[in-house]
Amino acid sequence: MNSFEFVILILVLSFGYSLLAQYLKQRSKRAARMTPEVLERIAEMEDRIAVLERIVTDRREHLRGEFESLRSQ
Repeated sequence: MNSFEFVILILVLSFGYSLLAQYLKQRSKRAARMTPEVLERIAEMEDRIAVLERIVTDRREHLRGEFESLRSQ
């Protein structure tokens, strides 16, 4: 790699770093602007996910019990 390519590489990397820094700063500002409605909606979704997880695991245990009863017959 010659010196010209090295200078171009440094410029591209520094430009990429500044873009990444701006993106991360904007993303953190958006996260800080969560309204109470958004937080309430997130809490509702977490509750729904917990219910779905319970349904899935209960069915899995129920099926496991049925398979065990079939094996013992």
